[in-house]
Amino acid sequence: MSNEPDLTKLNIVFNGQKTPPLKINQLFDSRRFNHFTAITGHVEADFVNQYLSKFIQAEVVIGAQENARGKSAEEVVTKVALTDALLAVANKKPAKLFEALSSSNQANILNGLFQFEYAPVQAIYSRFYLLSNPDTGDTRVILGSIDLDQASFDDQHNQYSEILIFDNDKRLFNNLMDHFKHDIKPVLRPYFSDNLLQAAQKQLDESAKDKSGGSNVVILDNDTTNAIAAADMTDIISHDVQQQMDTDIIPHDTTISMRNVTMDRSQVKEAIERDTKQHDTVYTLQKTSVSPRAAKPKIKSREKIYEQVKEALVSGMSPQQRSAEKKYTTFLYDRPMERNLVNNNSGLYVPNDAGTHPIPFGKLATISQIRESLKSIDDVMKGYQKYVIDYSDDYGKRFYEAILYCFTAPFLWEIRTKASLNPEDGNDVPNFLIFGATAGSGKSTLLRIINQLTWNTDRSLIDFGTIYPEETAQKKNKTVEAIEHYMKEGSSYPVLLDEIEPYFFQQDQYSRHLVVDTMNELINHPQAVAPLIGTTNYDSGFTMLRETARRTYYLQIDKVIDDRLKGEANRYIYNVRQTLNNTLFKDFVMRMANLLEDDNTAWRMFDQKTGRLDFLANTRKIFKSYYEMAGIEIPPYFADTICDDFKESSRNTWAKLYLTQEDDFKYRKEDDSLLFDISKLNTLNGFTADSIEEYRNALPIELCVDGINGKRGKFVEIKAPDFFKWIGEHNPYEEDEQTHEDNSGQAAEEPKKKGFWARLFG
Repeated sequence: MSNEPDLTKLNIVFNGQKTPPLKINQLFDSRRFNHFTAITGHVEADFVNQYLSKFIQAEVVIGAQENARGKSAEEVVTKVALTDALLAVANKKPAKLFEALSSSNQANILNGLFQFEYAPVQAIYSRFYLLSNPDTGDTRVILGSIDLDQASFDDQHNQYSEILIFDNDKRLFNNLMDHFKHDIKPVLRPYFSDNLLQAAQKQLDESAKDKSGGSNVVILDNDTTNAIAAADMTDIISHDVQQQMDTDIIPHDTTISMRNVTMDRSQVKEAIERDTKQHDTVYTLQKTSVSPRAAKPKIKSREKIYEQVKEALVSGMSPQQRSAEKKYTTFLYDRPMERNLVNNNSGLYVPNDAGTHPIPFGKLATISQIRESLKSIDDVMKGYQKYVIDYSDDYGKRFYEAILYCFTAPFLWEIRTKASLNPEDGNDVPNFLIFGATAGSGKSTLLRIINQLTWNTDRSLIDFGTIYPEETAQKKNKTVEAIEHYMKEGSSYPVLLDEIEPYFFQQDQYSRHLVVDTMNELINHPQAVAPLIGTTNYDSGFTMLRETARRTYYLQIDKVIDDRLKGEANRYIYNVRQTLNNTLFKDFVMRMANLLEDDNTAWRMFDQKTGRLDFLANTRKIFKSYYEMAGIEIPPYFADTICDDFKESSRNTWAKLYLTQEDDFKYRKEDDSLLFDISKLNTLNGFTADSIEEYRNALPIELCVDGINGKRGKFVEIKAPDFFKWIGEHNPYEEDEQTHEDNSGQAAEEPKKKGFWARLFG
């Protein structure tokens, strides 16, 4: 007697009635129906040979097998459909399927009676089967979670499937057939390409000529299938993708997505590696949960399994890794769906003191509280004004911008979605704020002040260099992994990171991985990922890769506190910090939540001078309203727009280089360009070891002849007119259009004034 449970795993419903299991040949009844149209996820040659051979005509679409949830529209094209199509061809799946078909079915395909198709740039998850007989008018629609393989119909296969059958439901049949012809058919391409069919036909023709006895079956050799795979992959990219862009089936900017398809590859690799480790851990847990040597294995006791599970959850993590994970302890969760302004709920939540449940965060302040908070911020700014050498109001805007950014930080991911018309626009709302600062500029103090103004503590800072001990193997990689972990805990409160070491920005594998890949992920999949606010030492060796700078808000704090007044400055700022709290921040989140809920709020506001999106524009409006409510004049250090310090720093870097090394810039008249030997920026000539990359990264691509190629190699080639305009200096190579003095005695035009850097350096 069988011990198998009496469970219905293949549930068949025929015209609304549950039906005993049907045989496959009853379901796909080729005696009653002679036309077959299908969209399926998987096809087996044996299944086709056994059950579909007797249809007069068959059209089978092989769709996607896995779900693309979590993918953006562009990624579905490039990382799902196109990737799967290229992999299928590269692995010779079409050729293998064709060879495994019976000779009669191969002939049906060559004669055009059977068609197998797929969509190289669209993910098709439809599953339906349409059977018909034009002579009798009979129709059948089959819907369900089945494919054209034996496993779909094996009730011992430990999978549950549904099959819904509708006979002679003409409305349903016509609806699906119209959908197939008008919506799906235009994106399809033959699964068996012309290259494959021509090779098959050629072999059959040669076999027919063989007087010693040929064969009707096609079996292609390795060299032939290799050539077919190469030709088909080429055709998919050069023809199929282009043709579907030309017919507006996919966006015309798909080529940009194709070019950027590897940008977050490091994260994908890590996800695959992590998935493999997790599978290994779970496999091991399954194995060890059963008695190892018993003739009839039994599952171990609950207590033993619990201990094994606890051990498995921490396996692969060293004590250092567990310690590093605990360094980030500040959690602020943004849940827009829970936002309820009527009940004073901003949508932000924090853990309660016991850490047992979340509680709403945010509370409107009184006018007097707002006034006191603005006075505290002003006291902070007066400290920098009083003790920083060469302080100016324009310089002070950097400190105020940092405060505005941190106040906005929990909502940046929401603002990004509202301000972006195109995915790449998301880079204009950076998730990274970096202070490039000299030692003694007060950068760490600023980070603590920001922490107090938003979290009412100064103890949330993480020291970059001490996340892992100095002796840790692969410390750099592990440090970046830890920071990524902090950012992806689900909190939207910024990670405050002090003293980020220069290698992070200079070396591709670190900044590209964290900054570029994270921003790409946020653009394609909007989610609450904690922003990062960090400090780094600014010196002559500091540089950022262009891709990193594009996605980072960089503020340069390069003026130091007067050494003679350091003691007095320390006492002053200590006393000011005793007055700081997060009352204004709690009020701010309520007002920002109100703007986010208001459909009339404008989020795409651009600075007329720089053309940059001011993603802090609404934050500025809220703060201006604070000053108005408090009856306080807006201070001169209040920033009206985004600061572009990296661009300005880059410009200054090359301006100084030109003015001090003018003879090394060789003019090339035929191209109206400047050639500069960048290898001269070495330690022998007084530069730092990183200077070559620093200057290369600081030079905008648009100034280079041939774009990026103009920046590569030993010689940098720069467009002369654009370069001199950029650094703000007169172009000595332009045509002299000055009108000469004529006989009337008219005075000659005064010579042009020298630029700022020429005056500075004489």
